Amino acid sequence: MAKALTGQNLVLVECSPEKLPVLPYDPEGVFLDPHVGQVKEPVYFVVYLGNEIVGDCVIYNPQHDEVELGIKIASSYRDQGYGSEAAKILSDYCLSVLELSRVHLKVLPYNMRAIRSYEKAGFKGYGKIVIDGVEFVKMEKTKGGDT
Repeated sequence: MAKALTGQNLVLVECSPEKLPVLPYDPEGVFLDPHVGQVKEPVYFVVYLGNEIVGDCVIYNPQHDEVELGIKIASSYRDQGYGSEAAKILSDYCLSVLELSRVHLKVLPYNMRAIRSYEKAGFKGYGKIVIDGVEFVKMEKTKGGDT
């Protein structure tokens, strides 16, 4: 049975890559989520609001006691707090159930909506990184950190 993580409004259900739903084409999403760097050992989740699929998320690149996180919310569901809630559900799961000490992510510096969303979920900025010529803001949430 697939793992289900429940929040206030959303449920994240683990799925295999081949079962990951294709979200409607979103030019803004393509612009704000360049696929750079490597993705190793991904674990995917579909984000549900009731019976509606509102996005997907992934944890990947596990190292020692940390993991990287990524989230996509369909354009028609943005600006409603679902990105923050999905980030909080998945990061809290990683820190408490998987007993990792750190969850981190990268976000484009001009994607202020995502940065605010991650901050609401308890992430804090800690620097910048350039991957494949693209600059990102690095953010993290740590066990015992202020959430």
